Amino acid sequence: MDKNFETLLKYQEYDIKLKRLLDTIERSDASKRMEQARTEFNIAKKTVQEDEKEAEKVVAYYEKSAPQLQELEKNLDSIIKSSEGNDNIAALIEQLEILKGKVIALEKKIIECKTSSEKILKSYQEANAIGHKMLSYFNSAKTIYNELIKASEPEISALKKKLKALEPLIEIETLKKYKEITKENKYPAFVEVRFIDGTYSCGACGLQLSQKNTSTLNENGVCTCETCRRVIFKRQ
Repeated sequence: MDKNFETLLKYQEYDIKLKRLLDTIERSDASKRMEQARTEFNIAKKTVQEDEKEAEKVVAYYEKSAPQLQELEKNLDSIIKSSEGNDNIAALIEQLEILKGKVIALEKKIIECKTSSEKILKSYQEANAIGHKMLSYFNSAKTIYNELIKASEPEISALKKKLKALEPLIEIETLKKYKEITKENKYPAFVEVRFIDGTYSCGACGLQLSQKNTSTLNENGVCTCETCRRVIFKRQ
């Protein structure tokens, strides 16, 4: 195995250490609490926005109801005035019944609006309180999270420097292949072949190599796993 490949394996070693360190931070309680707070805050924010839209509808209906109520009052006054000296009591009663029906319908709508507005207000207040609580919860968790990062920063920085120093020493295509594989979150990307009972298998997924891959591995020292797409190498 050439020096370039050995350098790539050293690069992979440092890269895996860096990934494990970063994963540890991301899996920390502080990180989980931040994510939980962010999720609940966004839910509360969405509820507040929806409540505001519903409140606008209720206000619009109240504004629409005011002239309707005034019109009904005018109609009532008109009926009262027309009743003076009018002997057609049946016609007046019919007009009053029609007006009564309109008043009842409008009153029902106004009551529904009042109930809706009370529910909207309660929902808005609760969501707003949750939002403020989650914001405080998030900031508290973020402080701890930032402290974790700060404590790990020297090691993170050291590993990044080692990776950067090794990159120019690795063949461009080899490094490109490595990054393509790790982009899919496959670690390690380059694995040593397993040789058990006279057969070769992938050092990552464990599946047996095909005859074609076995020949390629023996000839070139490397091949690509047909299953997990990692690079399999064989030490000479």
